[in-house]
Amino acid sequence: MAITTSMKNMTTTEPNAASPALARHGTPDWTWQQHAFRAMNTGIAVAVYARQAGHGEAVEALFRRNEQCMSRFLPDSDLALLNREPAGSTCVSAGLFDALEVALWAASVSGGFYDPTILGDLEAAGYDRSFEYVARRAGYQWPVAADLAGTPHVTRRRTADYTAVSLHRPTRQVSRPAGVRLDLGGMGKGWTVDRAAELLSGEGPFLVNAGGDLYAHGQPGERRGWEVLLEHPLAAGRWMARLYLDHAGLATSTVMKRRWSHNGRAAHHLIDPRTGEPADTDALSLTVVAQRTVLAEIFAKVALILGVTAGLAWLAETDGIEGLIYTADGRIVTTPGLAPMLDAVEPAGVRMA
Repeated sequence: MAITTSMKNMTTTEPNAASPALARHGTPDWTWQQHAFRAMNTGIAVAVYARQAGHGEAVEALFRRNEQCMSRFLPDSDLALLNREPAGSTCVSAGLFDALEVALWAASVSGGFYDPTILGDLEAAGYDRSFEYVARRAGYQWPVAADLAGTPHVTRRRTADYTAVSLHRPTRQVSRPAGVRLDLGGMGKGWTVDRAAELLSGEGPFLVNAGGDLYAHGQPGERRGWEVLLEHPLAAGRWMARLYLDHAGLATSTVMKRRWSHNGRAAHHLIDPRTGEPADTDALSLTVVAQRTVLAEIFAKVALILGVTAGLAWLAETDGIEGLIYTADGRIVTTPGLAPMLDAVEPAGVRMA
C-alpha cells in the first residue's frame, strides 16, 4: 500500500507560489481542507488548498455513488444487478457503462492479463464476500450455481473471457453469454480517484488517497510535489521507497495484503487469468505511476501477474508508465523513467515517523 506523510504538515505549510490556482487568486482567503471517510472497503483521505469549503464532502458523495454503481458486494449495486440478469443484452447506468468500457479496453491492451470476467475464479479462491469476512473464515468449497449446473461445458469457474462481452454505447447495452459475470475490483477505485481529481481541478494543490491508490496534484510547500511513502510489503509501519509526485496517479498491487487460507493453502486476490488461480509470481509488491490512477491500478496488477522480469519489461516499453517492484528475494527494481520522481530506496525498510 502506498501512503503519504505530507498531509500531516499541511496546516503549517503554504503551497508553492508557482501553483496556477494561487497565481490567479492569491492566498488570503485560501486554506487547507482535509476530509477523511471510509468507502469501497478502504480509508479515503482528501486534502485540497481552496477558497470555498465542501470539496471533501463532494468527493465523499462521489465515492459513495460509484460504490453503489460498481461494488460486487452490495446486493443492489448496478454491477450486482447486471450480474443477476440472464444472458443476453442488458441496459446499464451511464456510470457503470463508462467503467466497463475502460475495463474492456484494459483487457484488450493487456492481452487478457487484466480480465473483468474473473469473478468466478475469485469466488473459487475464497474471495466471495467483502475481505474482512474472507479473512475470518476457514476454507470452503465453491459450488456451481444452480442455474448453470445443466449448461453444457460449464465448469466450476468461467465459461468465457472478456472477448465474449460486448458494449453498445448509444443504448448502454452490455451483452454477455451465460455464466459470465463481471468484477471491476480495484479498477473501480482508481477510476473514482480520477473522477475526484476532475472534481478538484482548478483548485490549488490537492491529494486524493484511496487506500494507497492516489492522485497527487500541485506543490504543497515542496517544489517536487507531494511526498509519498511506499509501505514495505513485509513490514507494516515501515516504508521502502519515497517519491515526489505532481500531476500523477499512483497505485500499488501486492500479494501480501489481501491473503487468506483456502483449503489449507495460502491464497490472495490477484488472479492469473491463464490459470484461474491466485498468481504465482516472484513480485511481492508492484507500484506504478501514470497520468491517471486507473491506468496505474491496471498496469500494476498486470505487471505483478507477469512477474519481475516480464512485468518490468512491459512497464518500461509503455509510454507514460513507470514502476517499482519489491521482489521475492528482497530487491527493489524500477523502470529507468522513475528516477526523477524517486527520492530514496530502502529495501530493508525504514520505520515511519
